[in-house]
Amino acid sequence: MPLCTVQGHLAMYHPRLRGTYHQIGVKYGIALRKQGFKLPQLEPETMALGLQCEAEVKVAFPEVLEEVRGFAEAVQEPYERLAAFILTVGYRKPMACSSFASVSDSSVIFGRNYDFYYRLEKYCETYLTRPKGAYASLGTTDIFVGREDGVNEKGLSVSMHFVAAQLGTPGINFPIAVRFILDKCATTAEAVSFLSRVKLLTANNYLIADRSGALAVVEASPGAVRVRSPEAGESFIAATNHFVHPEMQPFADATKTDPDSEIRYDTIMRSLREVRGRVTEGIAKRILSSHEGRICSHLDYIKFGTLWSEIIDLKKPTVLRAEGAPCKTTYRPDKRLQASKPG
Repeated sequence: MPLCTVQGHLAMYHPRLRGTYHQIGVKYGIALRKQGFKLPQLEPETMALGLQCEAEVKVAFPEVLEEVRGFAEAVQEPYERLAAFILTVGYRKPMACSSFASVSDSSVIFGRNYDFYYRLEKYCETYLTRPKGAYASLGTTDIFVGREDGVNEKGLSVSMHFVAAQLGTPGINFPIAVRFILDKCATTAEAVSFLSRVKLLTANNYLIADRSGALAVVEASPGAVRVRSPEAGESFIAATNHFVHPEMQPFADATKTDPDSEIRYDTIMRSLREVRGRVTEGIAKRILSSHEGRICSHLDYIKFGTLWSEIIDLKKPTVLRAEGAPCKTTYRPDKRLQASKPG
């Protein structure tokens, strides 16, 4: 597990994992056991919900359960407890994040800020994962099996955004959904198809872009799923923590929606329109580092803010990451995906 420094200057751990899903789980479980990994206590309701969700994951993405099983063996925790913990992450736990993607003649730029409580800094990691029979990816997360965002070797990128919405029946939560997209999908269309056909536990916006320039935001809840594309005449799109699609409004819980979400969304869209979608690396850094509209967030009174920021050019793909608040942390290249080879 990484050690946390001061807020805004986070030291992430950068594990490299390859092999079968079970082997990946064992390898990383051994590493975390050495750091004293222990599961928190789980309520009986969480255990019951997790095991119901397992049945849905077993249909859609059974391989990841083998990783959970291998991890459980390595950390010497019961599989059922570990599965219940992982498969219910994000249920009633809000977070605030901002993303955009923009297409020009020479690049497809994907920008992302992840905002959550400062106490989660010590769990933030960025994985190079190469599962047998799946795509290699760089994924960033504070969850050891799932992912919150990332890019894979096919040049497909995805980020998730919590949305306060009506809760539904057992299904797939966002960490597992993002992991499936990174491991199994090569195009935006494939990712959209997956999110449109599976049962979902959590409500989230998923911003998806591929190296061809296909952009989409999937607004997903247990009750309905709708897809947004760029507005007519625009080559960019953004997502924060509220539903924009008019048909998704009945499924939102307005009493719990992040009040900053619309401000962040409007600020990003205005910035993209000002440059007509011609986003360079410098422009992306400026947008993501800006305190206007709280895009780079520092809500110190509740110890909540931006934990990491990424800029990805999907045509290459190249990854720049600020491991901490981007207003005070240098973006550094991560070349592990380019250097990684099958084997």
